[in-house]
This record gives sequence, C-alpha cells and structure tokens, in this order.
Amino acid sequence: MLKGKKALYVLLPIVAFVWGAIIFQVVGAFSDEDPETAKAAEVTVAPVEVKERDKFSIGVIERDPFLGTPYKPKKKVIVSRPKVKKPPLVWPSITYKGVVSGQGNANAIYLIQIDGADQLMKARQTISEVTLIRGGSSSIRVKYKGKIKDFKIVN
Repeated sequence: MLKGKKALYVLLPIVAFVWGAIIFQVVGAFSDEDPETAKAAEVTVAPVEVKERDKFSIGVIERDPFLGTPYKPKKKVIVSRPKVKKPPLVWPSITYKGVVSGQGNANAIYLIQIDGADQLMKARQTISEVTLIRGGSSSIRVKYKGKIKDFKIVN
C-alpha cells in the first residue's frame, strides 16, 4: 500500500481525471449542438412473393389405421338437469326490544318479538327455528334456516 505523500501524488491525478471525465459527459449531454449524422444510402425494397397455399380436406375415417377395426365415434350424452328453484326464504317478523338482564354478560337475557310473541332468549338459544347467535345493547345477530341477519333495537 502506498504511504504518505506518495499516495497523494498518485491518487490525486487519478481522481481528477475521473471527475473530469464525468463532468465532460454531463456538459456534453446538455450542449445545444446536434450530433452529425452520416447520410444513409438509399435503400430499395423488393416486393415479397406470396405463394398460395394448397387447400385440402380430411375425409371421413372408416377404419382405425392401427387396429384395422371399424371406427365407431363415441356419442356424447348430454344430460340436462332441470334447475330447481328454491322458494325465497321468508323471515318471520323479528323485532329486538332490548336487554332484560346481564347487559354485557355471557348470561344476558334479550327481549325479542318473534311473529308478535315476546320471547326471552339467551345466546345460542333456539325458539321456533330462530337462533340467537349473539347480542349487544344496540343490536343482535339471529340465524334462521341457515341464514344470518342483524337486527337493531327498536326505540
């Protein structure tokens, strides 16, 4: 490794040369002079000859070429099943009236009106196919025949 002033004398010109080359490239890129272009020789293009393709058709296969047996194409059987429309799910009349006791507790009891009859329900309890999934002070989540719906409190 070069030590002392010898390193300074060798590396300083190299660094100056590298920075000079970089500055020269940057200044040259922003100059207003356009580079000179050599005039291109005139190019002639010959037309391309297009060959017409031969047309052919494939005949009906009567025998299997490998086995020598008559060819029997497989018949595609299309079975269409009639679409069975499910009747739309009609929810019973459900009204959430509020929490009776244990608000915010796992043992809370909720007052819910189902088809005009008031019912006291706990979480995960089922009455006339209506299951109370969870409840809060402002809304409940109910499941009826596999469908889930939220109901808000009625003031």
